[in-house]
Amino acid sequence: MPGQRLAAPHNEHAIRQIKHVLDHDFSHLVDMSDYEKKQPEERQKALHSRSLAALAVRGLTGLDNKEATECLIDGRDDHGIDAIAVSETASKIWLVQSKWDKQGRAGLKQGEALKFLRGWRLLENREFDRFNKRIQGMADKINTVLLDPHTRVHFVVAMTGDSELHPDVSGVFDEVFNETNGFGLTLDLQVMGTHILWEQIRAEQAPEDVPITATMRQWIYVKTPVEMYQGIVSAEQVAKWVGEAGNDLFHRNIRASLGTTDVNAGILASLASDPEHFLFFHNGITVICRSLQTAFPGPRRPSEPVILTMNGASVVNGAQSVSTLHRALQDHPDALSEADISMHVICVDDPSSDLPSQITDTRNRQNRVEERDFVALDETQALIREDFGTIDKFYSYKRGEPDPVPEQGCSVVEASLALACAHPNVKLAVRAKQNVDTLWERGTEGAYPMLFSGQPSASQIWGSVRLRRAVGDWLHQIGKDLKGRGSDVADRGDLLVTHLVFQSIGRKDMGAEEYDWEGTLARAENIVDSVFPRLLHHIDTEYGPDSKASLTRTLSDPARCRKLTDLVLRDVRSDAPVPAIDDDYRLKKGQRKRKQRRPNSAAILLNAGVLHSGTRLEFRPTTSTEEEAMKDWLAQDPRRAQATWTTDRKQTLLWEADGRHYSPTGLVMRMYELAGWENSPVAVQGPAKWHIAGKSMAAHAEWIFAEIGDAE
Repeated sequence: MPGQRLAAPHNEHAIRQIKHVLDHDFSHLVDMSDYEKKQPEERQKALHSRSLAALAVRGLTGLDNKEATECLIDGRDDHGIDAIAVSETASKIWLVQSKWDKQGRAGLKQGEALKFLRGWRLLENREFDRFNKRIQGMADKINTVLLDPHTRVHFVVAMTGDSELHPDVSGVFDEVFNETNGFGLTLDLQVMGTHILWEQIRAEQAPEDVPITATMRQWIYVKTPVEMYQGIVSAEQVAKWVGEAGNDLFHRNIRASLGTTDVNAGILASLASDPEHFLFFHNGITVICRSLQTAFPGPRRPSEPVILTMNGASVVNGAQSVSTLHRALQDHPDALSEADISMHVICVDDPSSDLPSQITDTRNRQNRVEERDFVALDETQALIREDFGTIDKFYSYKRGEPDPVPEQGCSVVEASLALACAHPNVKLAVRAKQNVDTLWERGTEGAYPMLFSGQPSASQIWGSVRLRRAVGDWLHQIGKDLKGRGSDVADRGDLLVTHLVFQSIGRKDMGAEEYDWEGTLARAENIVDSVFPRLLHHIDTEYGPDSKASLTRTLSDPARCRKLTDLVLRDVRSDAPVPAIDDDYRLKKGQRKRKQRRPNSAAILLNAGVLHSGTRLEFRPTTSTEEEAMKDWLAQDPRRAQATWTTDRKQTLLWEADGRHYSPTGLVMRMYELAGWENSPVAVQGPAKWHIAGKSMAAHAEWIFAEIGDAE
């Protein structure tokens, strides 16, 4: 809303978004030749200010980046006008003055407003020779438009600050407007503050709104407090929506499509076996839309169909079903044409309303809903994803979305773990080690508001994630040369060590955009080498070196971990000598760790309960020969490389390609057969080829068994 003051975290986020667009879209197009001899900081501020004027022109006129940049006249003899855009067909002129401040505190002073208006008087009087060459090149167009007595002249103030001017400043404009308006030309003022510029960018970057339609039968209509239609539609119509609107159809839903879960496989089976009764087996779907148009082919009564056209539509309940129906359109088209489904269509035209979130929250109960799923309703997560775009990285936060590959970004889970380690209260890292789901808890003592209420920036999250990765990688290397308690602390104490690394560095400036993350990452290994031996020493000193059970108690007890943290940080800050790691914890030259016989990977994962039904897995070849043999066959259908986890002990994987259950190894062998790989191995380790969040089933099971053994 114009004049709205953004809350501090959102204001910082908006400034970063605006700066990213200015740098990406305009900086290479703006003429800065008159600043070649100026200081870099002065030149950069002027570049951002000019780019901001071009951004405003783009939003107001619809011109492309190059055309908007050609409207810039800022420089010597600009008379307070930074850009001029002219529409000869619409008889409009936009006069733009821009103000850039990286803190979001830009404003327009009274003297600057007077100069702006004097510049207009010169234009009005056709004194083009008083301006620089840039504006003289526009003189003919400006003159032509000014000859039209109905021309509108828009004074535009674009600035990274509030969207309201001080009354003394706005009064200067009002005085001139009152003298002019009603006698030919019409003058007005538009102030584009941070919030308005940010909303312009979001609108420009938003995907194209693809309307969806449905012919509803046996309907009822509710007019207040918001419009709602409830009735029956053809499952075939619903199935086609995904092809028309893509994943944008689910943008309000708490999850992306989960793929082939047990529930979704059941939907597919019931559709194929008994389409006539599908309506009675299924809970139905709910669609929220921004606007709704209706058409009546026949009489306007409930017994006759109504055609609903939904704009800005999102399936907020039943997204898994819609995705499954879309798949059925390919696999069982005949059955789909015989099936119906019940549907609610709710129109909420107020973008500030909380009603869509409340509806989404209360209606999602068909597939298992986890606490993490409701994180997707928090606007903060969408803003963080938006912010990640400014550093050219991707951030996933809905369950069911594929996690980005490590070098291209991170998920909300990885971000939360890193932020928990960075938090000054060690209990967050301790809880997260025991159960990552504790990071989604709300309330006064909940971890989620502690981690995200201030909306950490993308650079802070990405830096924290990379630091946690670096610490984990180095601990893994250290652990290779250790045994017993030493190896155990390296494996099971990784989040505690990461917490110590963050606290040793200090978190004070990590939220700043200019924070030196590269320098911090370069120091990570040295800091681990400083804190890890100290942690191991104090664990032995305080709680005894002998019992493995005592280590389990120690690493899961926030009070003990707090004491250990205080002791280690005291040593670090006093620069006390780093104790040597006891020889009893070191592997002797040529010695290897003795591996304990363990059950199969699937059994370990089931017994530990770390994977929920519906967790997605991805097939990844482990040799170049296998990759070459399988790549063409896998590329023909992306579902061939996808499976979901189930609780069936003999056949834990549900293959997306056919909706059937397999063991990990059995599925790999079946894939070899279907791919026609004649020289395929006669035996394989299937769990090594199925990956969860970038890590194989085998690796997950190995870690769990090393930490807690077989839970059964």
